[in-house]
Amino acid sequence: MTGADHIKAFRLFELSHAESVGKDFQLDDWEREHLQACAECRGVREVFLRQLKGRAPLSPDARALATPRFNVGDDVHVVVPGEHMGKQGVVTKVVESKTGDFIYRYQVHFVTGGSDMFFAFEIGSVGTRGGSGPANP
Repeated sequence: MTGADHIKAFRLFELSHAESVGKDFQLDDWEREHLQACAECRGVREVFLRQLKGRAPLSPDARALATPRFNVGDDVHVVVPGEHMGKQGVVTKVVESKTGDFIYRYQVHFVTGGSDMFFAFEIGSVGTRGGSGPANP
């Protein structure tokens, strides 16, 4: 690990969600150590926790509306700052959270090789500057 590495946002979100509903979530050893030392990652976790605490459970109608913003095969590019910003790729997998939050994650395989996992707000359709489609997670 280098000093510039941070815990992925989706890992911090899943940790926060588990904490908000009283479930256990295991971080890797390096993630646990990093979280203790990194004010930025702790801040992101706190934002997620504030958003998750006190929310009402989704109704069956709301759950039916929670559809992925992107689909397997969609051409996308990374729109948030970081090591992958501006990279183009293809969605190869759509992952619904096991914790029941109805927020999708997207596995993106980059044209230049390699892949990573993203939230919808972190990627956009190729040809746009931000996310596309309906305002679903």
